[in-house]
Amino acid sequence: MDPGDRKKTRRKNRRFIKKQGIGRRTWWSRIGRSVLSLAMLASLTLLGFTVYRYIQRSTPLNVGEIKILGCMQATESELLDLARVDFQTNLAHLDLWEISRRLAKHPWVEKANVKRDWSRKAVIIEVQERVPQALILLEGLYLLDRQGEVFKKAELKDRLDLPVFTGLTRQEITRRDARTWELLREGLELLEMLGQRKFFTSREVSEIHLSKQNGLTIFTLKGGIPIRLGSGKLADKLDRLEKVLPDIQKKSKDVEYMDLNYPRKVVVKIKEPEKEKSGRS
Repeated sequence: MDPGDRKKTRRKNRRFIKKQGIGRRTWWSRIGRSVLSLAMLASLTLLGFTVYRYIQRSTPLNVGEIKILGCMQATESELLDLARVDFQTNLAHLDLWEISRRLAKHPWVEKANVKRDWSRKAVIIEVQERVPQALILLEGLYLLDRQGEVFKKAELKDRLDLPVFTGLTRQEITRRDARTWELLREGLELLEMLGQRKFFTSREVSEIHLSKQNGLTIFTLKGGIPIRLGSGKLADKLDRLEKVLPDIQKKSKDVEYMDLNYPRKVVVKIKEPEKEKSGRS
């Protein structure tokens, strides 16, 4: 091998050794950073555990106050009985999820958010109550919320000036088959639409009959006129209804029913005169 080739070989070897050295340093640097990260994580975990143990053993952090927010229908005493929070219990020992679960057993409670207030040594209970949307006739009158849940039997102290859903049985409500749920959903959707209208509102409705065969039928508060809506396109049907209802209500005693299950029109069935009925019998 001539001297020139030897020099080239030596330069290549030096470059190779230098790259290997750099590779080893990078590898050890990565390992060092990983070890440092693990050490910091372990330190933070230990610190958190130490703080938690300190709080557990700290007697002054026992529950000093229970504050309940958002309850109007449910009473504070009822919720306190359900929450079962012992003032001798340390705040850190409380199972907030379990307390929320117990509170949700109250018929008026849709959900409850339970928090700790360390500064005041307090338990804060924020209650979201159910909002009744309608009454539903089963074996008696019950309250129905916006989710379609039958949540309690209606009492005189409850709000009873609501439209009444009829046509479904307790068994159908319990099974909650697809058609039953669809009827409940449409009934609640109809009430929401009526709540946004200026002329024909939910206050004009005494009953909404839910039928698996015929869909929805409204009974007006004035005159008790049956208005057959069926299923689907409720907004369009209400638009058509509002155009003719003022005239129809003036002669409500003569109207047997109204039917909006026809495109772009309203069918009004007039009662037969009593003489014609007696003549046929």
